[in-house]
Amino acid sequence: LIDFGKIEKREMKQDSILKNRNFFGDNAAFDHFGYCVGSISDFDDELSTTVDNTQKVKVGFFQMNGVKVELVEPLSESSPVTKMLEKGQNIYHVCFRVDDIEDAIALSRKNGFHCIVKPVPAAAFDGRRIAWLFNRVFGLVELLET
Repeated sequence: LIDFGKIEKREMKQDSILKNRNFFGDNAAFDHFGYCVGSISDFDDELSTTVDNTQKVKVGFFQMNGVKVELVEPLSESSPVTKMLEKGQNIYHVCFRVDDIEDAIALSRKNGFHCIVKPVPAAAFDGRRIAWLFNRVFGLVELLET
């Protein structure tokens, strides 16, 4: 038999010893996970999508058990997600909302992140700016200015 009381106590202990790493600022908050897919309509042909010609992708959002997920479909062979799909890589990025994208980028540099795409307006976010960062441990991170 499983003793759920012991499991709960163990989880509470782990939560109390977790270090908080504010890589992007004190007010940064998780927004969504991004997954690359060959075709959004193959997943859900009724999902509302947005084409972003600057990013060379089509995107659609949905909730999965309370977590926002962005599906990212390449528009062409030159799309940045095409190579990831060819490698069988689906988890694409994690996104954080930030108050000031420039400040978040500067702070992230001190934490080993490198800005690989400077802030640009994004069609999927009503023109709000996004930037792309990379870290050798955490991979690709999108920042979304609120």
